[in-house]
Amino acid sequence: MNGINQALRIGVVLSCFFLSIAQSSARGFSDQGDDEYNFSWLDPDKKISVLQNRKFQKKGKALFSIMGGMGWSNPYRDTLTFDPRVAYYFAENWGIEVFYNIISNKENTTIKALKASSSSAIPNIREIRSQYGALLHWAPWYAKINVFNKILYFDWYFEGGLGVVGTYLDTNTLVSGSPSFKPEDKTAFFLGTGHQFHITQQFGVRLDVLAAYYKALDQGETGNSVYFSNYQFSFGLGLRL
Repeated sequence: MNGINQALRIGVVLSCFFLSIAQSSARGFSDQGDDEYNFSWLDPDKKISVLQNRKFQKKGKALFSIMGGMGWSNPYRDTLTFDPRVAYYFAENWGIEVFYNIISNKENTTIKALKASSSSAIPNIREIRSQYGALLHWAPWYAKINVFNKILYFDWYFEGGLGVVGTYLDTNTLVSGSPSFKPEDKTAFFLGTGHQFHITQQFGVRLDVLAAYYKALDQGETGNSVYFSNYQFSFGLGLRL
């Protein structure tokens, strides 16, 4: 019985101790306004501001972006992209964006070496020369980082949507033959992610990675219909109005 009574007394003391801490913490929170929380119970000399008090806001604003970059999916082409976009954010974390990519293609060292080593045949080559569509943006993370003693604000967003990939299939398979491109537009769905770095209230810098997935015949004009992918990285400037 003595052991049980001693355990009960210890339990009561600990309960009172933790209850007093909880009451002190609650008073610290309730004494503050909506703009910041009081963490005096943790450190009486400091206050931690709420991170989501945004200095740069997107809701109700349009974003015009001009970006450029490169692709890395075509095994036989070096590709460069020109990527203009227009977005509108109907909420701070949600927006819609339309885009049109112009893509240039150039033979890379892989196809040149293949032609040099083969006296007869080369594979079918499919170039992507354009992409366009609409994307839904979700920007759940807003952050501040210290860069060389300067505070840099940025949003991290995810994007997804539908559109069209403009492909050109080279039906020539002979080393000595001339290219013969056949245009084929393919329905595609897009997934991506990126950062918006806020420089001023109007201007910012964007980094974006966008992937397109579409179906095409795996042997050029014959074979099975399988999914192909096209990835591109873009970098550029944005104007928010």
